[in-house]
Amino acid sequence: MHEKFDVSNMLLAVIFSAMGIAFPMLFHVVGLGSIFMPMYLPLAVGAYMLAGRNAVIMGFFTPLASAVLTGMPPFYPPIAPLMIVQLTVFCWIISWMSHHVTSITLIPLIVAIVVDRVLLACYYFLIIPLFGISAALYTGYDLIKSFPGILLMVAVIPVVVPKCVSIIRKHSLRLYEHNKQEHEHEIR
Repeated sequence: MHEKFDVSNMLLAVIFSAMGIAFPMLFHVVGLGSIFMPMYLPLAVGAYMLAGRNAVIMGFFTPLASAVLTGMPPFYPPIAPLMIVQLTVFCWIISWMSHHVTSITLIPLIVAIVVDRVLLACYYFLIIPLFGISAALYTGYDLIKSFPGILLMVAVIPVVVPKCVSIIRKHSLRLYEHNKQEHEHEIR
């Protein structure tokens, strides 16, 4: 049997993806781009509300669309392909954990951040030595550089996610949390 296509959930993915393209442009204008990881903010918020498939699609296409439309992240050096992998995994972890493991907002976020940073470190240890640079040193530098962005996410997301859920429910958009019985009742 075919799964029903959830237009409202896909619309949320598009909205958060658009914010994922706009936020970095705003942050880069004032010189705070990579330090505060602005693409991560709206994608993390969106991932809490999206079905796993839509969260993965959002995580994959946002950095790709941003790279094509704005040149950020760049394709060379290969930051865009790396961010595509990172954000796809990041969004999937948040979506899956928040809907299947725990309702505590910070746990999926922290797990996703740790996995994201491990993926980045693995990439650095594979690629950076090819340029004669210490992978450990570069990974340490990047972890320190990303710390303000991680703190921003940890501070903002637990406040913003419940507010967004409230707004979305108020305007009758369906979130992932609706169970099948509620959905069947809505159809009848």
